[in-house]
Amino acid sequence: MTRHLNGNSPQVKIVKRVKKLGNAILVSSGLTLLIVMVTVTLPKLESLQYHIGTCKVKKTFLNMDSGKKLHCRCKELKSESKCLIYYPCLQIYVSFDNLSTREALVVNDRRRISETCSYKLRNYDCKTKNDVYKHVEHFREKWGLMNSSYQCFRTSRHPDHVTLANEAPSTALTVNLTLFPCIGIAIGLLMLHFKEQIGLMLARKLNLRVNEGYVPVALVKHEDDSTQND
Repeated sequence: MTRHLNGNSPQVKIVKRVKKLGNAILVSSGLTLLIVMVTVTLPKLESLQYHIGTCKVKKTFLNMDSGKKLHCRCKELKSESKCLIYYPCLQIYVSFDNLSTREALVVNDRRRISETCSYKLRNYDCKTKNDVYKHVEHFREKWGLMNSSYQCFRTSRHPDHVTLANEAPSTALTVNLTLFPCIGIAIGLLMLHFKEQIGLMLARKLNLRVNEGYVPVALVKHEDDSTQND
C-alpha cells in the first residue's frame, strides 16, 4: 500500500524537478525538430527529386518588353536614397539529355524554379546600369551560348525548368540532425511518464529518506496546482 508523503518532502521535490526537466526537454526538442525539418530535412528531400543530366542550349534571347523587364535596387551615388535600374529578361532554353522535345528554361537553383527569367541580379550587385548589363551579359556568355552543353538538374514536377545547382546537406548530416531531436522528444516523454520512479531512484542515490512506495501522481499534481494558486 502506498503511503502519502509530505508535499515538502525531498522525494516530492525531486519528482517535480524531473517533471519540469522532462517538459523542458520535450519542448526544446520539438522546436529543434521543427527548425531542422524546415531548414535541412525538407530541402534534402526536395533535392532527391531532381535528376542530373546534360543540358544543351537551343535558344537564347533578351526580352525587352516593358512588362517583362526586371529591376534591382541600387544606392544613388552620394545619397542614401534608393534607385531602380531596369534590365531585360534573359531567357535561356535548353534540351535535357536530348530526350525532351519540349525545351526547358534555365534557372540558377531550386529557389528560382518558378521564375520566368534565367537570371535575376542580386541587389548588392546592383550599382550602375553598365554594371547591371555586364552581369547579365556575363551570365549569358557562361550559360547561354548556342549549342553549348553543361550539367544541370531537372524534376518531373517542373518539366519546363532546369536548374544549374541542386545543393543540399549530405544524407548523413540530414539523418543525424533529424534523429537527435527525435531522441530528445522520446527522452522527454519517458521522463514525464516515469517521473515518480526516476524521483525515487534519485532520492535513493542521494541518500535521502524516501518512502518505498511510488509517489502518488495526484499528490504531485496537487502540489503543482497549489503552487499556481499561490
